[in-house]
Amino acid sequence: MKRNLASFSLGSIIKKLNRIHVQINLENKTPFPKPRLFWLSEYNYQRRYIKIHPDGRIVGGLSRFVSSLIDFSFIRSIVAHKYCLTGFAYDPITLFMLELFRYLEKYPDMKTFVDVIRDPFKGKHYRLYAGVSDSSIPCEATFTNFKDRLGEPLYNAIFHTLVHIADLLGFLSFKILATDGTLFPTNARYKGCAYFCKECEFIEFKGIISNVRQRILYRLSDPARIVIGKEIRVRADCPSPKFPSDVKRPRVEVLTLCLQEANPDTPSIFNQIFGLKEELQKAGLDLIVKRGVITHIALNGRAVTDSFFFRCPKLPADTDARIGVRRNPQNPDQRQKIFGFNSITDTSIELELGLEILSEA
Repeated sequence: MKRNLASFSLGSIIKKLNRIHVQINLENKTPFPKPRLFWLSEYNYQRRYIKIHPDGRIVGGLSRFVSSLIDFSFIRSIVAHKYCLTGFAYDPITLFMLELFRYLEKYPDMKTFVDVIRDPFKGKHYRLYAGVSDSSIPCEATFTNFKDRLGEPLYNAIFHTLVHIADLLGFLSFKILATDGTLFPTNARYKGCAYFCKECEFIEFKGIISNVRQRILYRLSDPARIVIGKEIRVRADCPSPKFPSDVKRPRVEVLTLCLQEANPDTPSIFNQIFGLKEELQKAGLDLIVKRGVITHIALNGRAVTDSFFFRCPKLPADTDARIGVRRNPQNPDQRQKIFGFNSITDTSIELELGLEILSEA
């Protein structure tokens, strides 16, 4: 059954949006904590005249069209808990809208778009729609910090609200859904183990105090065994269950120690942690940690029952990225590895409206 396309005229959509904006604002009522005194920008929703040519061209482009129809004030409520009362910050709506404009206008990267924003004439309408003054234009790092502050879940929550608005407008029938997985390449090299899992953040080593203590006492018992600066490596079994059956699971170097000449003014804290304070003091040595990230310590009053938790040194810094495989663009008969981000998207295809609306990401 075909839908009545008259309900999707610009006038009908504007009437529906008046009610939808009220509903969205009632669903997001958390006050934004930062006083306006500390805002570097301030977005204010303003409905502007929209003109669409018979051939479908929109005067002012998609940025004017979207910013004129949708009130983005709900974003402040969604991200309110990420902001405090003090310190200067850009209005989160400003940064989100500028990022959205970049995608709508198909700029290749943020550096190019920031140059356009700074242009007195080309960027004038972007600054106007997003609430940016000429004296406080954000730089590339501002958008990176904004994404880090919000994190992926909050960013997705904003997009899901926009999808919800499209659904309330009746754009989404979900009669035709297209699911696609795309690996977006990056310019960075992949460094780290490809078989990591959540357990790699907390590799447990029970009785490490007793283990290290015995190894140090063994060296102290014979001065010939003491080599200043020589590494003492502590290894644990890799916890990842993702290794293929034909690949031997490795032992992970979770902690690297060494002995050095003692500094009377600043003795090493690890002398006491591993119960070697008196022995090392007599030998005029300090125990120091050269490598290793301790994430948690659980002590039960006895060294033999202690549990130290370590972060695997081979865990990639960017755990959202993956290594995938694609056809070599230069030689289609060969495959090549690619490092990037895998995105799974669901798109609602509305043939009657001639639209493809991303419903999930």
